[in-house]
Amino acid sequence: MNRLRIIGSAVVILAAAYAGGWLVQRLVRGRDATERDGALLLQAVMHRVRQSYVEPVDEERLWELAMNGMVTELGDPNTAYLTPDRLERLTRTASNSYLGVGLQVDVRDGWVTVSQPRPGSPAERAGLQTGDRLVEIDGKSMRGWTVEEARIAFRGPPGTSVALGVERGASTRLNVTLERAAILLSAVTRATVLEGGVGYLAVTTFSDSTEAELIHTVDSLRNAGARSLVLDLRGNPGGLLAQGVGVADLFLPDGKLIVSTKGRVESVNTSYVDSTAERWSGLPLVVLVNHGTASAAEIVAGALQDHDRALVMGRRTYGKGSAQAIYNLENGAALSLTNARWYTPLGRGIEYPPEDEQPLIDAAERAVFRTASGRKVYGGGGIVPDVALGDSAVDPAERRFYAQLGREVPAFRQVMRDLASSLVREGAVRDSLFVPAPEWRARLRRQMERQKLYVDVVTFDLSADMLDRLLGNEVARIAFGVPYAQRRLVRSDKVVQEAATRLRRAATPRALLSEE
Repeated sequence: MNRLRIIGSAVVILAAAYAGGWLVQRLVRGRDATERDGALLLQAVMHRVRQSYVEPVDEERLWELAMNGMVTELGDPNTAYLTPDRLERLTRTASNSYLGVGLQVDVRDGWVTVSQPRPGSPAERAGLQTGDRLVEIDGKSMRGWTVEEARIAFRGPPGTSVALGVERGASTRLNVTLERAAILLSAVTRATVLEGGVGYLAVTTFSDSTEAELIHTVDSLRNAGARSLVLDLRGNPGGLLAQGVGVADLFLPDGKLIVSTKGRVESVNTSYVDSTAERWSGLPLVVLVNHGTASAAEIVAGALQDHDRALVMGRRTYGKGSAQAIYNLENGAALSLTNARWYTPLGRGIEYPPEDEQPLIDAAERAVFRTASGRKVYGGGGIVPDVALGDSAVDPAERRFYAQLGREVPAFRQVMRDLASSLVREGAVRDSLFVPAPEWRARLRRQMERQKLYVDVVTFDLSADMLDRLLGNEVARIAFGVPYAQRRLVRSDKVVQEAATRLRRAATPRALLSEE
């Protein structure tokens, strides 16, 4: 255990020892006196540690450990003392941005290669293209660099610059200087129209632009022929409560309750009600969720489920049923403090206790609620989908495949990327709807053997579907770009395809729910 963490624990233990008589006095003393005595007690403990501990300890660090110890002992993973650095990272997460040049890269044939410049980024404005090989950075060779090494080098304070040497094809050499800036990430990804007029989009986070991005994307999908919609919230960790409310508002009629929050402080007892007309009235909607769906994403799924507006499919969600406020402190740090729990329109609490403190909640133990149409929905421990779908565990063959590779998984992925690059150079694909040839898998096997990557023949053959999918997606990404690879990924997703099948059979939201 880290030495300073031991000291922090010692501070808590000593404070508890000194506090024995003080805690009894709390019953008869006023609050102001109690707070004053508590502050004096903590100062006394800190002074003794600072003066008498066997080694010198930085005083500022001691105070920080004491604060961390206080909030940690509350047992709430969402309550935390945020140092200035952590606060800045949290702010950037909320705005879905980072500081850099806007390059998505991977490694091909031993070189960092551009997979896609982000729209509107310094990299795109400088004309960098998919497939460009980055051979130098600030005069140093990038031969053998990893993706993580490149990512670290690209990022830095806004206004600073990085010089890149770029090879484009066999004969073109470019020298490009990029100025780092704030790069905005899209909250909405993988938007496409599937067969039968089924629109699909994934929302990866609830940042300050999610509602606006979703409006633009759904309108575009409808203009492209979408007559129903799959809203994929799987793996979405949530974000801003206001954005969750805003997204739910788009799909619900004016006046409908979206979520309510309740806490000890009166100001946090709030009901959030839909304030605008439903934007896409009558559009059949499926919402996909899994255990990675949390926070604001659960607010959306819960509200649409409670109001019979969407069919929720997938796996039980994470169960983050609380709200936090950020209180700025004088030293530039902040306190993230859970100050309320939130409830769905039907009054369902969905907060899930830590799995190491309480067993998984059995379905029979959950509180049952009924929607206006009489459908059962459940409280406690996340949002329970209307239709359970999706693998709850990794396919056994896939698990054995990666277990046999062990620490060589990164080397296997590199072999796959190198093979995909070779196939594209050879002109093996002509359009993005290609079907991987069995010979590709045979070549992958031979290249793995040359690199001494061992997987037995039976496991390799049982993993054929997985290998074809991975190799096909990699070829599509290199040959046609990230958007085409994402569409291909969607079309091979069994959960998405089941949702699309149900939507093609349903002309209205009510008809969709009647299939449940």
